[in-house]
Amino acid sequence: MKNGISTIPKIFFTVILFFLIAVISNAQLPSFPQKNKSAIVHARIHVGNGDIIEDGTVVFEKGKILYVGTDALAHPDAKDRLDARGAELYPGFIALGTGVGLEEISQVKATLDIRELGRYNPNLRTLIAYNTDSRVIPTLRSNGVLTAQVAPEGGVISGQSSVFKMDGWNWEDAVLEADEAIWLNWPQMQNQGGWWAEPERSSPNDQYRAELDGLVDYFRKARAYHEGREAEKLEIHLGYEAMKGLWTGKKKLFVRVGEAKAMMQCVQVCESLGLKPVLFGAADAWKIADFLKEKSIPVVLQKTHSLPSRTDEDVWQTYKTPAILKKAGVLFAISQSGFWEQRNLAFQAGHTIGHGMSKEEALQSITLDAARILGLENRMGSIEKGKDATFFISSGDALDMRGQNLTKAYILGAETDLNDMHKQLYKKYQTKYGQSN
Repeated sequence: MKNGISTIPKIFFTVILFFLIAVISNAQLPSFPQKNKSAIVHARIHVGNGDIIEDGTVVFEKGKILYVGTDALAHPDAKDRLDARGAELYPGFIALGTGVGLEEISQVKATLDIRELGRYNPNLRTLIAYNTDSRVIPTLRSNGVLTAQVAPEGGVISGQSSVFKMDGWNWEDAVLEADEAIWLNWPQMQNQGGWWAEPERSSPNDQYRAELDGLVDYFRKARAYHEGREAEKLEIHLGYEAMKGLWTGKKKLFVRVGEAKAMMQCVQVCESLGLKPVLFGAADAWKIADFLKEKSIPVVLQKTHSLPSRTDEDVWQTYKTPAILKKAGVLFAISQSGFWEQRNLAFQAGHTIGHGMSKEEALQSITLDAARILGLENRMGSIEKGKDATFFISSGDALDMRGQNLTKAYILGAETDLNDMHKQLYKKYQTKYGQSN
């Protein structure tokens, strides 16, 4: 020790200082609100509702779209004008049921905040746990994912999701719709063995009935609490209080379930409780498409680029399912599992194009139809007058990994930073090996 200061604290302080410098140097500044009325002209506009506007113009101000059409001279007072001749203009993609902002490194537990202990946690909120400084978020923006529904996992009732824009200083700044849904994991009817490459034969879950009875009992108590809270001055129950929105229409119920029989039972149980669920995952949805249409049940499919659920299924079944649901008239969206994997959301939709879906239908499954499932179609999901100015420009087909190349992106009218760690490393090593131009 010298002058009363230990060498170890000095070293520790130095390490922390260098770490903070590294973090700050790599930080990306969030965008500020749109200042000037802006126009993008001569773009090929993919509206998101199935329509395409050739040589189109979009005018936007204060984060809202003022004009969409073919008049390049519309709103001549627009201070900022961008000529996008030869480029494609798309609505921002919407990622449903993702853990982005709650997970950073899968193998480092301290960076995971997507699940909590306990079986029934409806009062848990992803809203206040969302991390806008995640290094994953810029990689999503670079591939067109500009909005995300951030959802919890774990337990029976996992908690509440919120919808965020993929840009912001903190969760208060980034949130678009707070606590909009409760997430439920439906009990498994079958116990699955083995691993994904070598699955073992499944066996019936002997606890299924007991698990289902416990779940239904919890929901009935929550509904009774909602109905009697004011009249009887019941003591506040945080879990039941969080679920009140299910019966007032302020919140949706998203249910993770995959088997056809389980999905049908889920719908029937929810009907008895006065609820209409959104089925998430829904691998067997193609088997009960008519039932889903009859009951007007929306579906969020998991990634299309995956193996069939069973060994005797068509190897292309996951690619074909969206077209089957589309033909049956079922409202559905396509999602991507995980958090960092969301950057490939567009390509999951693109995989369906060769299996019965058109390009614009595939696009709609990750834009307008995703917004409809969220109940936010009046605000987002398509490039239409009055909606949020959240869209991007690509020099090629945004649903094809060979063509997608974002040159500009706007979230609520503000141009957002398209730089990310992947691009930084690419430029770094391009220079190292003498390949830089």
